[in-house]
Amino acid sequence: MALQRYTKSVDGTIPIQALMYNDEELISTQDGIGIYDGLQKSLDHQSGIVHITSQRLFYIDATKKASRSFSLALSHVSRTDYYAGLFSSSPKVTLHLSIEDPASEEPSGFGSWECEVCAYRNPPGLSPSAARVCALCGVPRSLPAKSASSASSKVPQPNIDSSFPTSASTSALPQRFRKPSSISCPACTFLNHPYMQTCEICSTPLPKASGDHTHIEVKSAPTTRPTTPGLNDNDIGSKMLKLSFRKGGDKVFYTALKRSLKGRAWEITPSNAGTNGARSGISGIMQAVETNAQNRDTDMSNALQDLEALMVKAKDMVRLAAELNERLTASSTTTANDPYSSVLSSTPTEPEEATFIRSSLSQLGLQMENTPVTLDMMKDEREWMEQLARELASILQGSEKVPSSSSSGGMMKKRGIIALDEVWGGWNRARGVALIPPSTFLEVIPHLPAFTNPTITSRTLNSGLAVLHTPPYSRAAFAARICGLLALAGPKSTTEIAQEEGITIGLTVEMLIIVEEDGDVCRDDGQSVIQEKKGDILVLGEVNWWANLFIGYTWDGQE
Repeated sequence: MALQRYTKSVDGTIPIQALMYNDEELISTQDGIGIYDGLQKSLDHQSGIVHITSQRLFYIDATKKASRSFSLALSHVSRTDYYAGLFSSSPKVTLHLSIEDPASEEPSGFGSWECEVCAYRNPPGLSPSAARVCALCGVPRSLPAKSASSASSKVPQPNIDSSFPTSASTSALPQRFRKPSSISCPACTFLNHPYMQTCEICSTPLPKASGDHTHIEVKSAPTTRPTTPGLNDNDIGSKMLKLSFRKGGDKVFYTALKRSLKGRAWEITPSNAGTNGARSGISGIMQAVETNAQNRDTDMSNALQDLEALMVKAKDMVRLAAELNERLTASSTTTANDPYSSVLSSTPTEPEEATFIRSSLSQLGLQMENTPVTLDMMKDEREWMEQLARELASILQGSEKVPSSSSSGGMMKKRGIIALDEVWGGWNRARGVALIPPSTFLEVIPHLPAFTNPTITSRTLNSGLAVLHTPPYSRAAFAARICGLLALAGPKSTTEIAQEEGITIGLTVEMLIIVEEDGDVCRDDGQSVIQEKKGDILVLGEVNWWANLFIGYTWDGQE
């Protein structure tokens, strides 16, 4: 019937987007569809999803997607009928199919092929209409060897005596049975491909090739047996399919189906889609390359315009957020200074609306005292580095606009030395979404002393740990301070020196080792000495540091 004659089986487990051609568009989808094969129900296709595209109709069965799904080319549909349904009868859409044999349809473009003229490898995934011509030069695609041989086998050969040699039989064929040769240009005498319509060199119209055997009609002798009976074309059921809508959606689907049939996308080919019909040969290739370049430039320009518009809107959002934050701060300050509000409450509270707005801005990354510096705001990279160094200085030592009692007074407000990774993480948290990569952060560090007071410089310890420090924690200043402490208070342990300096024990050990290398202090290693025994627990000693009294001492050899 019609299902066997006009449809093709597809694997319904594959997503519909993968089953479509590259130039095919999905228009509508409807579930709960049953299929009538002619006038009778198709028992294997009573519950499925139907997708209508610009070129085909897909039925994906709900129970057995791999074996019962199929596709129908809309080029076979000659007309449609719509039945709105009555009582228990569901709405139906009838597809009347053409009498043409669907077996003569060209193969789909799910396979690459090479053009015989320009040797361009056409990509797979194109519809049959788009795969008829070369995408680069516009020359029609030649028939495959299998179809060409089958076509030639259908052309009856003249009655030649079998006693003649094969070569003689071939040479005795009339000119109209031979394969057409190259076409010589009447202007420049260039030998063009027989499928070319204009010369590849000078674009002169070419004469029609002689010997085209496709238009030859030769009568053959009658056969001795009757032909195999085919389908009865007069049977209405062999040319009709019905879609039964069990869950509604028939009107929307029928509108999409009529729009797809009216568009007739299966008749649009690259050769007649453009404004210039004669797009072939070298001129066609050059035109295609220029068109692709123009389309690429247009797409890039549109993309950049959208990006610029987005940047402008982003700047406006940041500016509005800053203004809103300032207004909320001013409103909170006014409320705190109001004498009547102080009578009602000893601690001024911010309104609930202001708290909600501040939290929303914080989630969007827009709640910042100063807008983060980005490269697009600066004229050159040098100015950008200077602005970043100024911003980092405010993060480390605090901004003048921030009160000293504020918790955001600076990362080094009460610390003289800090690890570099901690500074990088804190800076990026303060910048919100405008993050700084580690490479840019390392480039900003050398510019930092010019924008800090007291000066903050970088230093790398023996273990490879990089730190930022103020002048009291430089190599010479720290050594002098430790020597003075040990000279006045006597030997000190590592823990006592760390508590005195207000830094971690690990960092204290790192810096004391450097002072020891310079010869300013010496150690009394008591880690292996049992200092105290508490039951079964042995308490070991600790490293003590002494001032080096042997500096400048010369032993005379006497005890």
